[in-house]
Amino acid sequence: MKPIAIVLNGASSAGKGTIAKAIQELAGMPVLHVSLDMFTDMFHWPAVSENERAACHAVGVANFHAALPLLASGEFPLIVDHVFEQHAWFETCREALKERRTYFIGVRCPLAVLEAREKARGDRRIGLARFQFERVHEQKPYAMEVDTSAHSPTESAAAILRFVEGAEKAQVE
Repeated sequence: MKPIAIVLNGASSAGKGTIAKAIQELAGMPVLHVSLDMFTDMFHWPAVSENERAACHAVGVANFHAALPLLASGEFPLIVDHVFEQHAWFETCREALKERRTYFIGVRCPLAVLEAREKARGDRRIGLARFQFERVHEQKPYAMEVDTSAHSPTESAAAILRFVEGAEKAQVE
């Protein structure tokens, strides 16, 4: 795999992180995985008041977007695990990755599945998946989509890799 970027976008608990790890396992080469959660979780959320939550989340998102060009400047393929709650976040991400061929992948599953996963995980704010469900996918030009209720993370990762490898081969020809 050449230095490309694969952006996985979907609601909380859709399976983006698990798919990213499966891509790393299947790729046969080093692949860098970076997640929005890695940046927003830099805060110790139990110590953040309700009044501070939005501002802290905005800082995490802004820092994530600021770091993307640096992360993408290396030699390894990059998997970006994101939740585009706002269309501006999508545009900022696309701009940050403009130096790489970038594949935006929609990670979907039914709302009932998301809510069951959210509850089972115990580390997500209940209702977050419902809040994000429609808005994260609005007007996103995906290269492909996967349904994590119908396919395992490994199956989804393999399908994504096959798609990207085919698209990369077509670029060369």
